[in-house]
Amino acid sequence: MARDAVSEVRDRIDVVDLIQTYVPSLKKTGANFKGLCPFHNEKTPSFIVFPDSQNFHCFGCGKGGDLFTFYMLVENVEFRDALKDLAAKAGVELDITAPRLPEEDEKRQKLIEVNELAGMWFHHVLLKTSHGEAGRQVVQDRQISDEMVEQFRLGFAPDSWDSLLNFLASRSIPAELAAEAGLASKRDSGGHYDRFRNRLIFPIRDRDGNMVGFGGRALGDAQPKYLNSPQTLVFDKSTLVYGLDLAREAIREANEVVIVEGYMDAITAHQFGYRNVVASMGTALTEQQVAQIKRGSSRIVLALDADAAGQMATLRGLETMADSLDADIRPVPTPNGLLRFERKLKTDISIVRLTEGKDPDEIIRKAPEKWPDLISSARPFLDFTIDLLTRNVDTTDPNAKSEAVRRIIPLLRQIPDSVKENHYIRLLARRLDISEQVIVSEKRKLSIGGKHAGIRAGLKPAAIEQVRRHSTEDFLIALLLQHHQLTFDLVDQVPLEDIHDARNRALIELMQDPSTNELEGMDLAIGMDDELADHAESLIRILAGRPEQFPSHIRTEARQVLDKLGRERFTFLMRQLHAGIQSAQGEGDTAAIDDLKQQIVKLSERYQQFYPTPSPYFQDTRSERKY
Repeated sequence: MARDAVSEVRDRIDVVDLIQTYVPSLKKTGANFKGLCPFHNEKTPSFIVFPDSQNFHCFGCGKGGDLFTFYMLVENVEFRDALKDLAAKAGVELDITAPRLPEEDEKRQKLIEVNELAGMWFHHVLLKTSHGEAGRQVVQDRQISDEMVEQFRLGFAPDSWDSLLNFLASRSIPAELAAEAGLASKRDSGGHYDRFRNRLIFPIRDRDGNMVGFGGRALGDAQPKYLNSPQTLVFDKSTLVYGLDLAREAIREANEVVIVEGYMDAITAHQFGYRNVVASMGTALTEQQVAQIKRGSSRIVLALDADAAGQMATLRGLETMADSLDADIRPVPTPNGLLRFERKLKTDISIVRLTEGKDPDEIIRKAPEKWPDLISSARPFLDFTIDLLTRNVDTTDPNAKSEAVRRIIPLLRQIPDSVKENHYIRLLARRLDISEQVIVSEKRKLSIGGKHAGIRAGLKPAAIEQVRRHSTEDFLIALLLQHHQLTFDLVDQVPLEDIHDARNRALIELMQDPSTNELEGMDLAIGMDDELADHAESLIRILAGRPEQFPSHIRTEARQVLDKLGRERFTFLMRQLHAGIQSAQGEGDTAAIDDLKQQIVKLSERYQQFYPTPSPYFQDTRSERKY
């Protein structure tokens, strides 16, 4: 398995988010989180999660490690399976056909060391040599403080074709290795030359502070104005966020991250004390960047250029976020005692309206005390999106109106609650002069495949996986819905007591109605309320992209999944009873022990088709195991 995949999973999954799904008692205590250990019985919490180091430790039983260690322990799986499961949860694609060799990891470390050495040299040139005078003048003109020069390790590349190469050669770094690190370019006629010349240098570090590349701002009118390191083994512009290594602690403390566009915007914000600011490297946000930014923050504020191009870049960033941010599906009690389910984004996204022609660097320097108010005034992302996409739509042009709806609907599906969703549906309907029901109908059609497979789905498969990890029962219900005409006789065999999700039970009861035997897929959703219909849609999307199968294969698969569901339920209940016995033993409660043993006998009898031999959790009096 590639080390890159492991790193990307760690970037995308916060250990706190993962552990909270297994440890409901986990609560914030100071900078850390504390709860009851899932690996041993305890009444006083001794299980600590450290967000900064992304590790956990139990001071009771001594277990500890990172998110992979936790998943391996709690799920009782090996590392390979843990990586596979967590990669699926994070939307990370594994390339199992191209494992990384140890020497590749050594090469990555060597390239980082070469970049660190070059960064030290650039910094020295800026501060200590006559060749850096032009760079020092830029620093002075831009009013960058000495503290920021040091923190961001700013440097200068002299106007020379080989100064850096000569320095590296004096440290036994060959030109070929410098080129691999992105510091040198190869001549057509042979040999190499310095990539960065006569430029103010901005070292680019990853989240952990490793120097992986550089950005160089040209002096005068030289082009390109900004030159970055090329793609290398350690530098991928689409995965990096400028200043994140310096902003991590401030982001956690503020529970908010502000994203600007340029290096200077971020540096100026830090200089004036606003250290939860990072830069997007001058491009539209990518999923990998969002995955790193969102950790430690429940609020993301975009403060990008106010011109038309900048606004479209902001929109592309918003569409990326909608597919990348984690979301929860949470049960919400209704007045009649039932449950409805809402998907809630864990992160609030807002947009700052910058003055036309102004960037954050200029705005902060002119009136630094007004920056907090500007950030506080950020508008919800959907207000921004609807304004931008409907501003110039000709309401007499059906194609233009359809395109606007198509662009906005995937974002509507991310709204935290139905009241807000209804508000924006009404707003969009008024702006485009169409009925609200049309938008609701299109929202449903755009989110599923089947008859509407030619239209972009509301959520990518990776994003769906981030929203909820599919259980065996979800997969079973998906099969029964999508292939109901083939499997309607199997629906009666599904034990409702084995179904955990109330929505799935409702769908089973619907499919048990003989009048639905000729229906399948979303045709079954006719007459459903919105919550149940949305849930049915999300289940059917589980099967998206699967190759066609013979009817006999579909029925066999449904039976196998039904069998697996029963086994999982048996194992889960037996583990709970076993844990109860262990707890009762510790308390000396013999009555509880006897009661739990009887429950184990009854459970084993109920599931004897799965376990004809005595359960591993219970043995009779002839067994050496005693409770």
